[in-house]
Amino acid sequence: MTHSSRPDQASNMDTLPLTRRRLGQWGLGSLAIAGLLPQLSHAAGKGVAVLGIDTDPPTLNLGTSTDFAAGDVSAKILEGLIWLDPNYNPRPSLATAWTVSPDGKTYTFTLRKGVKWHDGQDFSSADVKFTLTEVLAKLHPRAAPVFKNVGVEVDAPDASTVVVRLQKPYAPFLSQMTVFDAPILPRHLYEGTSIGTNPANLKPVGTGPFKFGEWKRGASIRLVRNDNYWDPEKPYLQEIIFQIIPQGANRVPALQTGEIDELLDFYTPKPEIPRILADKSLAPRRGVNIPAIWFMMFNINSPVFANKQARHALAFAIDRERIVKQVMQGIARPGAGAFGDGFKWLLNEEVGYAKKFPFDPAKARALLAKAGVKPNTVTVRMPFDLNRPQMRAQSQIIQENLRSVGLEVRLEPLERSVLIDRVFVKRDFDMTLASFYSAGDPAIGYTRLYVTNKGTSANTNASGYSNAKVDELLGLAATAADRAARAKAYKELQVILNEDLPSLVLFDEETVDTASKKLTGVFPGLDARDQWAGVRRAG
Repeated sequence: MTHSSRPDQASNMDTLPLTRRRLGQWGLGSLAIAGLLPQLSHAAGKGVAVLGIDTDPPTLNLGTSTDFAAGDVSAKILEGLIWLDPNYNPRPSLATAWTVSPDGKTYTFTLRKGVKWHDGQDFSSADVKFTLTEVLAKLHPRAAPVFKNVGVEVDAPDASTVVVRLQKPYAPFLSQMTVFDAPILPRHLYEGTSIGTNPANLKPVGTGPFKFGEWKRGASIRLVRNDNYWDPEKPYLQEIIFQIIPQGANRVPALQTGEIDELLDFYTPKPEIPRILADKSLAPRRGVNIPAIWFMMFNINSPVFANKQARHALAFAIDRERIVKQVMQGIARPGAGAFGDGFKWLLNEEVGYAKKFPFDPAKARALLAKAGVKPNTVTVRMPFDLNRPQMRAQSQIIQENLRSVGLEVRLEPLERSVLIDRVFVKRDFDMTLASFYSAGDPAIGYTRLYVTNKGTSANTNASGYSNAKVDELLGLAATAADRAARAKAYKELQVILNEDLPSLVLFDEETVDTASKKLTGVFPGLDARDQWAGVRRAG
């Protein structure tokens, strides 16, 4: 299948005149109608940046979600105790200093003084304690299973000090105190409320450099400068506008014509990467990469995939190298195993996919027959995020691959909110496509894919897979005192998970994040969504 046949690829987009109709096709019509778009060139000197995203986030409360677009918006509003630089080093944010006990179980944070919430209330250690114990430990997709495993107690001996005590050491704890995994929320707005339905989830109040302005559903989200930010010289921008552009094929043209100033890899169709790299007006960042895996999650309670042989059959049937070449334009690596290959220190090549599941349609057909699946008699359902072009493109290759071995796939492209409900709440699917960021450590980002999960939180293990030995090893891998012990646990996990195969890793992602050269100071952090206080726009 060639990319020109993709239904979301507009072949004549470059020749269309810059009309209001074209702006509407890009999802930019609302700005033009509101009179904002013509003002952007004049507003540039005043510091307005327009960032492209793909759809409305399901929430802006990062304490309960790891949704990428939610993180993109809210990382400018909320803050964590630390942020990570491109070399994974923790840097001060709401915490100015910290110490770790010799046994790795006690973390003492000194908080920044004089910080105000956007509504004028004082920030204090009470907010940190409340967030860690009442929000993250219970509701965050990545933090909750970790906190449960290591046992977390939090004390706030005074307004500027927080002491976190772990029952077991947890190697990446400090790295997890970023805005994406530990966003500090205002206790005075959340305490005593239903956190999942609190109005602040859609109109967040933070301590960050930008304040929530307005949200025009399906069109844009506007943030405005926090004039009372704790760093008095920052932020340099007056506004950030997130422009929602649903059609993937329209985002890069919007970037190249200057209608938007930044487009992150998550929203970028891979076939457009060569075009971006050749454009001298753009500044792409390539090579700073947080390991991330794209995978197929099976519902092991579905009639077909309850049988492990059927799951193995798909591992033989799906041409992962073709997906990397055609969908990702080679800017990825074929899946190596349960945790990908982004962390070389834990990779167990002896049981890796290259040896265990090479592309072999004949083997796939034989395994499906053993699983009782008669050729061309069964259809399985595969929902995926319709706003992500890479999802659509790989789904078509997967459909073609599986049809060739006698299994029909019904592709179900869904809006992200509908997809989350179908997969994580109702568990109404046979297999689904997803991607998880590691957030810098496998214990932070990947544990949630395999640990037993009886809840309905988004972006977690919705496969129904539960293995006590896997849970035990995941806990050991997270809490072992040194990397060698952690690696041993992860290698043993791959022996089990590469065999049980509740999820099939399709590829490891490599990223290209891009900004206009009119912006300076972009991408200072490991995560491109972070640290926008220091971004400037040329006049």
